[in-house]
Amino acid sequence: MTGIIGIGNLILKDEGLGVHFINLLREKYIFNGDIKLIDGSTLGYGLLDDIFGLDDIIVVDALKTEEGPGRIFKFKNGDIPANLMKKTAHDVEFIDVITMCALQGHNPDITIFAVSPEDCSGVGTELSPPLRDAMPKLENLVLEEIKPFGINWKINPDYIIPL
Repeated sequence: MTGIIGIGNLILKDEGLGVHFINLLREKYIFNGDIKLIDGSTLGYGLLDDIFGLDDIIVVDALKTEEGPGRIFKFKNGDIPANLMKKTAHDVEFIDVITMCALQGHNPDITIFAVSPEDCSGVGTELSPPLRDAMPKLENLVLEEIKPFGINWKINPDYIIPL
């Protein structure tokens, strides 16, 4: 099974990117195939049960970089920097969760799409304009990533395009 996991804190503006992304996929698409959309929020080790049921994982998160906001990065298993994921509200990094899985013999194929945020320090539930603008490209990249797994999709006829 393939899983798309959105990570982040929804009340810290751009930090909530992954959760916003999962919500977008749930509202906009109807998927056919063996896929699970997971709101990983700040669950840390709480994601272990979900991850153990997955063979292929796509993670979406914000990543503080020196690059301008809205820049998208892609990392695969072998090139995931150890310091990539920040601490969650429970002081567990996603990389720690992956390591725990590996220690228990589960090594799913992992792809991470990380987007450089503009504002992760303020309180609010809205994404900044650069991250909102990056969403269509991120959406296309993730949809292309799941094609080889035999997952198809169509637009949900009840989807209302946000203004």
